[in-house]
Amino acid sequence: MKQTKAVQARKRVTIKSGVASAKRAFPRLAWHRIAVIGACIVIFLIAFAAAARDAIEKMVVERALSGAFDGAATIANLRREEGLTILEGVSVQTAAGSATLTADRVTYAVRGDAWDVRPTGLHVTVAVDRWTGNELKGAPSAAHLLNLGHLQLHLTNAAISFVRSTGAAKLEVAGLNGTLDAAAHLTYDLRGSVIGDTAYPFSASAVDDGQSVDQHWSAAALPMAPVAALVGNPALAFSDGEARNVTFTSAGGVHGAFTLDGVRGSIEGHALHALTGPVTIAADGLGSAGLGAILADGTPVAAVGEVHDGTDWGRIFGSGTRDLRALAHLFGLIAKQPNLRWMNVETTAPGITFGQYAMTSGVTPSLPKGVPHVIQLIAVDPKEPTLHFDTALAHDHVISSGERTSDMALRTHAVVGANGDYFDIGRTYEPQGLLIKSGTLFHGPTDHEAVIFDRTNKPTFARFHLRASAVDGARTYPVTLFNSWPTRDAVIITPDFGKTLPPAPGVTFAALQPLGGTHYRVLSLHPMTTATPVTWGIGFSDLLREPLPQPGDVIDVSYTVDPPVPDAFAGIGSGPLLLKDGAWYEDTHAPAPDERDVQWPVIAIGTMPDGTLMFASVDGRHPERSIGMTRPEFGDLLRGYGMIDAMALDSGGSVTLVSRAPGNSATTVRNTPSDFSEERYVTDALFVYSTAPPGTIVTSPRPHVEPTPGSVP
Repeated sequence: MKQTKAVQARKRVTIKSGVASAKRAFPRLAWHRIAVIGACIVIFLIAFAAAARDAIEKMVVERALSGAFDGAATIANLRREEGLTILEGVSVQTAAGSATLTADRVTYAVRGDAWDVRPTGLHVTVAVDRWTGNELKGAPSAAHLLNLGHLQLHLTNAAISFVRSTGAAKLEVAGLNGTLDAAAHLTYDLRGSVIGDTAYPFSASAVDDGQSVDQHWSAAALPMAPVAALVGNPALAFSDGEARNVTFTSAGGVHGAFTLDGVRGSIEGHALHALTGPVTIAADGLGSAGLGAILADGTPVAAVGEVHDGTDWGRIFGSGTRDLRALAHLFGLIAKQPNLRWMNVETTAPGITFGQYAMTSGVTPSLPKGVPHVIQLIAVDPKEPTLHFDTALAHDHVISSGERTSDMALRTHAVVGANGDYFDIGRTYEPQGLLIKSGTLFHGPTDHEAVIFDRTNKPTFARFHLRASAVDGARTYPVTLFNSWPTRDAVIITPDFGKTLPPAPGVTFAALQPLGGTHYRVLSLHPMTTATPVTWGIGFSDLLREPLPQPGDVIDVSYTVDPPVPDAFAGIGSGPLLLKDGAWYEDTHAPAPDERDVQWPVIAIGTMPDGTLMFASVDGRHPERSIGMTRPEFGDLLRGYGMIDAMALDSGGSVTLVSRAPGNSATTVRNTPSDFSEERYVTDALFVYSTAPPGTIVTSPRPHVEPTPGSVP
């Protein structure tokens, strides 16, 4: 027992000695310092975890921004301050480069799924010619990634630049202040300025009434030059002037209005001054009930109508819309004409533009101020899917009492067109040449030029011939005419000819029963000593040597037009051919050859280098207003427009050009006919039909005005 206590005493002495030795070895180290080191380790771990959390959040936000804008996003730094998250050096760019967004700093707070975002130094740049409209297609996925249910964006002195990718055109919106609230619908209340030579203030708001969002934009004035510079049509340029009383609203669809005031610029290189008038924008297009301007030489200009491919804003700011380009091109064709007195241009329907102008040419002893001309033009885009060419026939029969061109247009609901072939005036009104209507041959070709349109609106100009025959066993009868009466050989007659076949001595008519395809049964055979009701049949001249078919015979009747035009849909004969491959063509088979060198009303249809089809007419027999032109003069005029091939239609008092003027629901006569200014009854017409709905912006027809030089209509 004693021994054990001694041993224990010695152990206590040893332990105390070890502690003393330790104290001597670390005289400066206090126990509380160990606690500090531990705390530092804990703080480091916490800081590391926070940094890792910030890095993860930064990565998540970058990923969300990249997905939302379908592009790339970077954030220079993410930090926290007083319960807020702060992003510094934010940059976002869409994949196609159509938009970039930069911000010096973005501060946000998140409460549940609600985000309150406040950017500083925000600048957005939009390349309008690259914008596709799909740039924000990833926004729903990004919102889901961030658990974003409600976003409130507070803008302070933000800026937006609208540019073209070339960088030459720029529209700057600065001082953008307000709030955008994205909950069920996007609402906002913004104020800013469009920067031109000065600042043009505007306001914008969107209010959600629980059923729809009503947006409203307004400005007292906006500068035209930077706005117009963004439009993707190099033929249009504006250097000065303003759009005044600008308003836009989305109630019931997008609607807007403004008035151009004192705009200067150029179209197709032709200087334009004092462009004024109202412009309306609707959900289905944009247009004007009447713009007025003057050219540099004082020529007054009027423009009216609307375009309906203007709702695709991507195309407007990309390559420009087709109809606006066509309108500008027609303007350029007219503006380059010498000695202009006045000019008007219009849009008629998608793919169709109309122009009319007055000019003088040459000087004569009786006309020392020059020979006056009034000219009408209609340009048709054959690629427009809502358009197709077709013909109309007076009362739908080859033999008739004639019909006015405008009446045929109204009856068949055409939108533009012109009188057609030469004809037997005042008697049978039978056309002289080819007529194909809706894919059916109504009248066979003769030795004159004609044009045939296929179902794609492609024209073929040629001197077509009839290839036809009737075969009865071993006997073949030459058929030289189709729905023309009487005959010297054999002629095919169809119910389209008319109601009655006149008597024709020396002709025997075989009435036929169609059996299908090219097969027909002979029903009867009788000499044409008296008038006969029209039916399917063949008229045989007694000059033929072959024995005639007999009742009961089955004969094979075939006919076609040569050269063949696959899928032929519409065709009309006339002539003469005026231009071929861009050069004057002396048509040796011209109808009415005595009209070649007479100045009187003329009309034609031709093709342009870009495929556009164009009607052109010149008023005549009005010495104080328009003299008319000879055929060579007319050919020179058409060649000056750049036409490649052109064929004249019936001239003189028959010349009638019709179109549906803006604000009208039906076609009207657009030239001045020469028969005491009254329309002549003619045999047929060539028309263009449109399945597009009529315009909704210009609702009242503008009266035709022929202003005096120096005035604005």
